[in-house]
Amino acid sequence: MSQTLNVLSIDFDYFQKVSKDVLMNCYPDGLDLSTELSIFTWSGYYNNPNSAKELQTVGILEDELNHLKKLLLSDRISDDAEVMVTNSHVFIYELIHNCMEKNDHYKDIRCINIDLHHDFVNGLEDVDCGNWISHLCMDYGKHFKFNWVVNPISREMFNLKEEIFDKKLLKSLTDIKIKDFDVIFLCRSDNFFAPHLDPYFDEIVRLIESRFHDIRIEKSVNKVRDYRKYDSIYEKLKRKEAVSI
Repeated sequence: MSQTLNVLSIDFDYFQKVSKDVLMNCYPDGLDLSTELSIFTWSGYYNNPNSAKELQTVGILEDELNHLKKLLLSDRISDDAEVMVTNSHVFIYELIHNCMEKNDHYKDIRCINIDLHHDFVNGLEDVDCGNWISHLCMDYGKHFKFNWVVNPISREMFNLKEEIFDKKLLKSLTDIKIKDFDVIFLCRSDNFFAPHLDPYFDEIVRLIESRFHDIRIEKSVNKVRDYRKYDSIYEKLKRKEAVSI
């Protein structure tokens, strides 16, 4: 029996084909927005002609998504793997702690984090979606090891210093070498993932449901977001503005 808990952490924002400028100017601010709040916030960007045009350029890294599908269907993941699907990445912290506590044969943790963001630190003390890795490093010390599969723009986005990060970085899902994952964590990261791409996430959720049986799925991410639900409000505002001119 292996003494290492192997964790596959998947933040779906990784799979976006997006530019740094669009991320900086057309995505909401804030951490861990609820799904409903993210819908309301995103609707403002989709109803602004300038940001709406830019958001139309955001697509999916199809080759990487296909690699994910193959990995999830492969024998590199046990049918009995523990699986969690959520909005926020913060929940992986408690998931890993719970797995270590209820399985005392595990001595070490190996985490592969597929992510647009590094999730190392963000200047905040409490555990959240942007700093959970540093908290696990502090909790488990040398017994916690990780690699980060980076989006093509991650280096540019975060000004990563090669000498610090190169040993941790993987450039593609094809670089993942672990053959026996025990835990699968998937999050949509609603304020970092453009909602018009939700059908791709939903496809992966349905694949996971068909493949595994020990699954917990947060209700809010078990369907695509209706990010056009507030369009009528913006239309009324536009008409009022037109009348007042």
